[in-house]
Amino acid sequence: MEAFSLDDLIVNDAEQSSTNSEWVKWTPNLELGIPVIDRQHKHLVSLCNELHESLVKSRSGSGGNAWRIAIANAMRQTVEYARTHFADEEKLMRASNFDGYAAHRQHHCEFIQTLTKVLINFDDMSLPLAFDFADYLRDWILSHVACVDKLYCPVIKSFYRNLKLQQQQAENKTE
Repeated sequence: MEAFSLDDLIVNDAEQSSTNSEWVKWTPNLELGIPVIDRQHKHLVSLCNELHESLVKSRSGSGGNAWRIAIANAMRQTVEYARTHFADEEKLMRASNFDGYAAHRQHHCEFIQTLTKVLINFDDMSLPLAFDFADYLRDWILSHVACVDKLYCPVIKSFYRNLKLQQQQAENKTE
């Protein structure tokens, strides 16, 4: 596996404004080779980028608390999608008998608890704290995908290969 840092995946604010690129880049280093999970991870990165874009627009916008509505919606959407993604990931881990399921699920639970606390206390959040939260969200997602999720890949890929082989054998018997 190629070595990289989270900084390789992050576009700084100055670069973003001059190139109109995404804040977080999806790179091949993040791909797991499990299409359904890779699509979901890409969507999480996209949601992270949307949240950051809303924050940047709010920072340069016309004061007031209008930013709260956009940010709250982006945060809720991200939390809901993370829950859906985690449920799908955990189904695959259980189906493939992944030994690290309990620890991995605990990572997911702790992340959802953190996000829930942030949402509960959202009314007290300042714009700078919202940027801090976006940084936390980005860093967690990237490090989780790049490191923790890669642990289950061999087991789930083997599960898929065995499932496909069983289906092929069943089809050959019916011919």
